[in-house]
Amino acid sequence: MNSIKVCFWNLQNLFDTTLSDLALDFDYTPANGWDETVRDIKIDNLVKGISSTFSSGPDLIGMCEIENEYLAQEIATKLNRNLNRSDYSVAKYKDSPDIRGIDTCLIYSNSIFEFIESKSYNIDLRYPTRDIFYVKLKVLYNNSNLYVFVNHWPSRRGKDGFTESDETEFARSLVAENCGKLVDDIIKIPKEESHRLPKCLIDCPEYESNFKSNDQDAISDNLDKEKIIKQNENLLKRLDDQWNENIILMGDFNDEPYNKSTVKFLNATPNLDLLRDWRTIFQLKRKDWGNTKSDREIYLEEKPYLYNCMWKLIPDGTHYFYKTNSLFLFDQFIVSRGLLKNLKHLKIDLDSIKIHKNCLSLGSNLLEEDFSDNVNYKNKKKLHSYQKLGPMGFRFSKTKIFDLNKDVKEKKELEIILQEALQLNLNENITKLIKDKLKGLTERLDKIQKDKGYYSNFVQDPNTGFSDHFPIKCIIEIN
Repeated sequence: MNSIKVCFWNLQNLFDTTLSDLALDFDYTPANGWDETVRDIKIDNLVKGISSTFSSGPDLIGMCEIENEYLAQEIATKLNRNLNRSDYSVAKYKDSPDIRGIDTCLIYSNSIFEFIESKSYNIDLRYPTRDIFYVKLKVLYNNSNLYVFVNHWPSRRGKDGFTESDETEFARSLVAENCGKLVDDIIKIPKEESHRLPKCLIDCPEYESNFKSNDQDAISDNLDKEKIIKQNENLLKRLDDQWNENIILMGDFNDEPYNKSTVKFLNATPNLDLLRDWRTIFQLKRKDWGNTKSDREIYLEEKPYLYNCMWKLIPDGTHYFYKTNSLFLFDQFIVSRGLLKNLKHLKIDLDSIKIHKNCLSLGSNLLEEDFSDNVNYKNKKKLHSYQKLGPMGFRFSKTKIFDLNKDVKEKKELEIILQEALQLNLNENITKLIKDKLKGLTERLDKIQKDKGYYSNFVQDPNTGFSDHFPIKCIIEIN
């Protein structure tokens, strides 16, 4: 075992069948067709999709849009059974305050990782939103740490259902800034310590004149400068050691890699050269025109760059939005300098970054006859051929709120009454009324049987599909 197989998937509304005290999941109730049978069909389909990402399944699975720990445990149990494994565990689950009741969570292999800790970080908006789920794991093979953040940032969707990224950008930017702060807390020393850093950390004998005037931290001529240099070198190694921790962010960010939330606020870049060590950062900052800041100030102000692994996949995407008929690359892997450069015995394989579409798209699950580029009122149920590229979301049999058994019983009673009316040669108007009532009821029941639910105008059969997102996957090498 010299690698870790990783995947992330937005599971698209994986709810339980019981109504939560907090979650507004009214669509996903037994009364509306979301019963245990349908829920289990969806779980089985998701398990098949996750299992297909790698030949023996992934070792680390981030998920979002899942309601509770029971569902996460069900997925882990069925993955173990489906892949003939016994090592899947759910990282200590945390319920988020999201108004819809959908959470983020993580499943990991307990034969590869030791679970250290987990925490749910809530984001304070005026309304409850999804948490950032943090998990610290230790790789058993070499005792290296891996810090994981599972994300599901606020939706772009506006009041009319269209994608209104400008109007909702502030919410994702706020979450991005919070997420960046959580990364800072891992890869930078605590604020109370950083405030005590010397003002000069590198090349101090040459640089000390800038700070000597009225500066208690300036290097005195009476001190052993070699000793100071050695102390600072040790301190610099400590800063770099923490700077190089292995961090992976995964999730549905509801923004593209090039949007402001990820680039400006999270500081996730496609430029490898920006992920520098501290000596280089100090040297380059000193060369900035007009810079008068000390190394301590530079350290306090510096926002760490992260590397966004997804840029090379543009213009491909993970989520098909039907109202704009385009693919968005919302699902992403973003990593720290340490994980990018193999500085602490783990390295992400950039060539392994993939959108996993095998057997999960509409094109691979529907017939060719289900698609047509000349859609009109006579063949509304057909899809445009471009939609073959999109993920096959799960569609369930949304039941109208009525008592089906009552309608079946009423039909049988009307059939008996009609038979008796015909035998008694009753007035034709009365007989016609009974026939019309029976006809309408029969057509209603036949339509329910034929359409099998709510999505009667869609080519996809109800209770089929996976998610409206494709999963993403990568490999982390263990060294």
